[in-house]
Amino acid sequence: MKPATRPTGLAPCAGPGFAARLLRLAIGGMLLAATGWAAAQAYPVRPVRIIVPFSTGTAADIVARQLATRLAESWGQGVTVENLQGAGGNVGAVAAAKANPDGHTLLMLGINHVINPSLYPNTGYDIPRDFRPIVKVAAAPLVIIAHPSLPAGSIRELVALAKARPGTIVYGSGGNGSVTHLALEMLKSRAAIDITHIPYRGIAQMLTDLMGNQIPLASPAVASALPHVTSGRIKALGVTSLRRSSAFPDVPTVAEAGYPDFDVSAWNGLLAPAGTPDEVVAKVHADVVRIAQTRDFVEQLRRQGMEPDVLGPAEFRAYIAVELAKWSKLVRDSGAKLD
Repeated sequence: MKPATRPTGLAPCAGPGFAARLLRLAIGGMLLAATGWAAAQAYPVRPVRIIVPFSTGTAADIVARQLATRLAESWGQGVTVENLQGAGGNVGAVAAAKANPDGHTLLMLGINHVINPSLYPNTGYDIPRDFRPIVKVAAAPLVIIAHPSLPAGSIRELVALAKARPGTIVYGSGGNGSVTHLALEMLKSRAAIDITHIPYRGIAQMLTDLMGNQIPLASPAVASALPHVTSGRIKALGVTSLRRSSAFPDVPTVAEAGYPDFDVSAWNGLLAPAGTPDEVVAKVHADVVRIAQTRDFVEQLRRQGMEPDVLGPAEFRAYIAVELAKWSKLVRDSGAKLD
């Protein structure tokens, strides 16, 4: 008698027990999916806080508050903004990294956080390790400005002037290692010019001195420069983002002046502590993207000199990695040190 042949298409262990195991796995998978779906549907179950590691009135604070109002309406839960400033944004970032990873604490990340690891011996956090990127929301381009007496009306003319007068043109910034410092260090490197940095303890005094012709050059955020350019007290030479600013549509970018890929913006985006569930990240991302596409939100940003600049979780993670590498090299090459 021939041995019974095994039916084709079944593994050697197939049988009632194997089928039962498959059924249990299938049920388990469905339960996990249902749990994730339920978590996303239920979130948030209590008030959410957005930690802003800077003072009120800053770009990060403005973006966070615009989002908080609209997210609260959408979620039916309170969304509060908590300003935890200090150490260039490190204090608030550390607090967010240590928060319970359930989506009820979010961090409004800023460009400082990708510069700080190259300036501070220990920031207390590591972005790739300690956070989950959710969504990049907005960017505030900087603008290179000059006192009207400076004999240069464009970036090309500024570069030519600096090459004709090496070491004699000075520029102010909001402080050593700030983006207002490093933006002009980037131009200095790309254009191979010699200009001298004068750090200030904040933008306000720097702008006062520029308008008083104590210094001839600076690169603040568009929002800071806008009223003074409009009044004619200072002139705009070039915008530092890849795209022109809606606030200065007639001012060319630095990239247009012959420095491709020159891109400096004071950007902001939301992160969650590492370990935050996928479903919660997806929900926050989807709701922020929906808000960021509304006309009133875009208009609110542009009134503050910002532009919507939305990236999803994977794109935002990749963008952060590029920014960390870019600023690390520039800080190293420029020799920038904290005050």
